[in-house]
Amino acid sequence: MPSPVRIGLLGCGVVGTGFLRLLAERTRAIEDAVGAPLTVTRLVVREPGKRRSVDLSGISVGVDPMAVAEADDVDVLVELMGGADAAYPPVRRALERGRSVVTANKHLVSIHGDELETLGAASGASLRYEASVAGVIPILQSLDHGLRTERFTLLVGILNGTTNYILSTMEREGRDFAEALQAARELGFAEADPSLDLSGADTAQKLTILARHAFRVPAPHGSIPTEGIVGMELEDLRQADRFGYVVKLLGIALRTPAGLDLRVHPAFIPKRYLLASVRDEFNAVYLRGEASGSMMLYGKGAGALPTAQAVLGDAMAVARDVRLRGMAAPVAASGASPTRRRPGPIAAGDEILSLDEIQTRYYLRLLVEDQTGVLAQIAHRLGSSRVGVAQMFQAPGHRGEAEITILTHEARDRDTREAVKAIAALPSVRRAPRAIRIFDI
Repeated sequence: MPSPVRIGLLGCGVVGTGFLRLLAERTRAIEDAVGAPLTVTRLVVREPGKRRSVDLSGISVGVDPMAVAEADDVDVLVELMGGADAAYPPVRRALERGRSVVTANKHLVSIHGDELETLGAASGASLRYEASVAGVIPILQSLDHGLRTERFTLLVGILNGTTNYILSTMEREGRDFAEALQAARELGFAEADPSLDLSGADTAQKLTILARHAFRVPAPHGSIPTEGIVGMELEDLRQADRFGYVVKLLGIALRTPAGLDLRVHPAFIPKRYLLASVRDEFNAVYLRGEASGSMMLYGKGAGALPTAQAVLGDAMAVARDVRLRGMAAPVAASGASPTRRRPGPIAAGDEILSLDEIQTRYYLRLLVEDQTGVLAQIAHRLGSSRVGVAQMFQAPGHRGEAEITILTHEARDRDTREAVKAIAALPSVRRAPRAIRIFDI
């Protein structure tokens, strides 16, 4: 019987519990794939005395993550605590000691990923984090192996299950934003505090990671222009349908002649797009490469078992490495781990663009006084900012008010935003215009 590969597990929440369940249920398949059993020897939780739905017999349960990172009876560290501040010290220490690390922590990886991978490469360890982006979808594995040499021109992702469920529910059932959010909470698709999801920050962290792997461009944490779906109105989704679109929260990475366009925001996308059919808690990543053409990877982006399956896949991969080297003293390595596409110096033409300079189209919805000359005032403000009107629809007036919907031609994003501010300042405009970008490439 080969010696087991010993795992130190940090965290036993939803995903940690799912990971332990899969380890217990798939013992034979795991051993056949790895060549040795995987055994959890140590576990860190906040409340050691709490009753849990999984069997923890034979596992040393404690509260100190650094003790697990330092332990000699741990070959692989699996970090499922979440949060960058708490996770960083034990993950860094484990890598320093030549212990490979598996994590689902997008926050940690988006901030410290390059540093930690460099540290692991020097010690002979690896850092794997498939579960940090798009749940069970093997997007990082695809980018790091079969598509390693591809030059991508476009990556667009629906990367957050909470917001996608909310938008899908609003569209399908005609619920308003608050009702759809409550439905997401009841089904476990939204946290008690969903601000990270709703603000777009969760999607931005994932896009940071994807940009490093698909474009080999370092995108510093917090550098991607980000807007969320807070304030999305049911009427916006109805108007999208009227013009042949659906609304999705997108993470966008687009290579243009001027540079790399990285951004996160809700967008109208045409119904003909494959991404338009991605609903509820599902995620998808659409890619376009110079050699491979177009493709889309699709799967569940949230939930205990889908995420735990991605964690298990990474744990099995590093366990095979541990077994092959027989836990001999780590040999210092130079350069990057062969399993990861590390970002290098930004190549000419791949500089990250300012949001002000990118070219976009917009949907605008305005509530105005129903009187002569208002349309002319709006058209003048748009024209003064060099923004053209592609389509316009005016609903019948009611009680002296009229609702106007405008789809613009492509223009500089800054120019359209300036035009929207000027329109909002008109005395005839009753409320701030709704403005959502259109993504149709």
